[in-house]
Amino acid sequence: MRSVDFKYMNLKKAYDRLVEVSDLYDGKNDIIRDSLIQRFEFTYELTHKTLQEFMKYLGVTLENSFPRTIFKKAYVNNIISDELVWISLLEDRNSTSHIYNENLADEIASRIMNKYVDAIGELVINLEKLK
Repeated sequence: MRSVDFKYMNLKKAYDRLVEVSDLYDGKNDIIRDSLIQRFEFTYELTHKTLQEFMKYLGVTLENSFPRTIFKKAYVNNIISDELVWISLLEDRNSTSHIYNENLADEIASRIMNKYVDAIGELVINLEKLK
C-alpha cells in the first residue's frame, strides 16, 4: 500500500470518528464536548501529515513541514477552499492543549461543529479525488 493511501485511510477513519461525536454533541454535555475536542486534535494532526504526503505525491515543493505552510500550499493548489478557516483551525488546535477555561472549550467546540468538521470533510473528499 502506498504511503499516501495509508495516510488517507487513517485520516478518513479519524474524520468519521469526529463526525460521530459531533453528531452526539448538543452543546451541553461536557464529557461529549471534551471527546469532540480530543477527536478534533487527533484528526487535525492527521490533516497536515496527510496533506504533506499528498503534496510530495503530487510533486508540490514545500519550503518546510510546518502545518501553516502546508495549509497555505493546499489552498494555492485548490485542495482546500478556505485558507482562513484552516488557519483558525490551526490556532484553535494550538489552544486546545492549554484549555483551562470552560468558556474557551465551549467556543472551540462550537467552531469545530460549525466550521471545522465541514472543512475537514471537504479535504477528505478532495483527497479522495486526487488518489
